[in-house]
Amino acid sequence: MELNEKIRKLRKENGLSQEQLASKIFVSRTLITKYESGSVFPTDENLEKLSAVFGISKTGLLSDEEKYSIIEKSYISNYKLWSILSISFVLISILLLVFSVVPFYEYSSYDYSNVTPQNPIPVHITGNVSILVATLLNFNPISITYIVFSIVCIILCTLNFGNFESKTRKILKISCVIVFAASLIVFVLSFGFMFSIIQSGDFHLNSRT
Repeated sequence: MELNEKIRKLRKENGLSQEQLASKIFVSRTLITKYESGSVFPTDENLEKLSAVFGISKTGLLSDEEKYSIIEKSYISNYKLWSILSISFVLISILLLVFSVVPFYEYSSYDYSNVTPQNPIPVHITGNVSILVATLLNFNPISITYIVFSIVCIILCTLNFGNFESKTRKILKISCVIVFAASLIVFVLSFGFMFSIIQSGDFHLNSRT
C-alpha cells in the first residue's frame, strides 16, 4: 500500500476528517487532499507529524518502494554534495600550490656584505620571491609540508569519485576534509613566515646562494 492510500485509510480508521487531520499537523486541508491523492509527497517534518498522529513509525507509513526511493534520493543528494566539495577542494589546493611557487611577493632589502670604509653604501636589492623559495632559503620546510598535504588532499578527493564500499568512502571523506583543513592551516603559516622574514629587511636571494 502506498503512502497516500495509508494516510487516507489511517485517517478514516482514526475517525478524522481532512480538516481535523490538517489542524493536527498544522497544514491546510488542501494539502491533506493532495497527500491522499498522491500528487504531493509529505515533507520529512510532516511525515513525522503524521506518524505521531496515527501512532505508527515513519517507516511504517512508507511502502518498500517509497523507502528505497527516499534512500536513493538521499544518496544522490549526498553524492552531489561531496562531488562539489571534492572538486572545490581540488581546485583550491591546485590554486594554492601554484600560489606557493609563483614569485608574486616583491621584497626590498640592503646587502651590507660588501660595505667598506671606501664604499659605505650598501647595495639596495629588490626582487620577487615565492613562498616556497623564501621559506626554504631560511631552512624552514613548512612550505614543503604544505605541498605534501595539498597533493595528498588532491589524491583523496579524486578517490572520492571511485567505486568503494560505504565504510571506505566515509573514511575517504573524513580524511579529505581533515587533510584539506590541515593544508590550509599550513599554507597560512607558510605565508605568514615568508611575510615575516621579508619584512625583517635583511632578506635577499644573493646572500643565501
